[in-house]
Amino acid sequence: MKLNIAVVLLTFGLVAAAAQQARSTIDKIHMRVTVQDVVLLTDFSGKVIPVDFDPRFAVTVRIESVGPAVTNFTVGAVVAFAIHSPSLLFGEEAKKGKTCDFSVHVRLSTGRQGILA
Repeated sequence: MKLNIAVVLLTFGLVAAAAQQARSTIDKIHMRVTVQDVVLLTDFSGKVIPVDFDPRFAVTVRIESVGPAVTNFTVGAVVAFAIHSPSLLFGEEAKKGKTCDFSVHVRLSTGRQGILA
């Protein structure tokens, strides 16, 4: 299933704000991920990447493939995104082991490679 996550743009826009001195451009990253877990954000302990203005859930995924290559998202990495609603993201129940394709729009700083941290 191909999913486009427009709300991810908000997150990476915030991350890219750390490089205010540089002009920014928008690029697209394609990721294939496998869902590891979905829990209420209040029950999650660890680092999350917020992708919504009102996050309520943490979805942990394992990155199976990514293109173009970016530093913060490498094959095999496990990352957690703070999202508002799993049903809005997945269009159905988010099950462990489900594999999805994401098209993520990210804001990249001119003169730097990858997503800013």
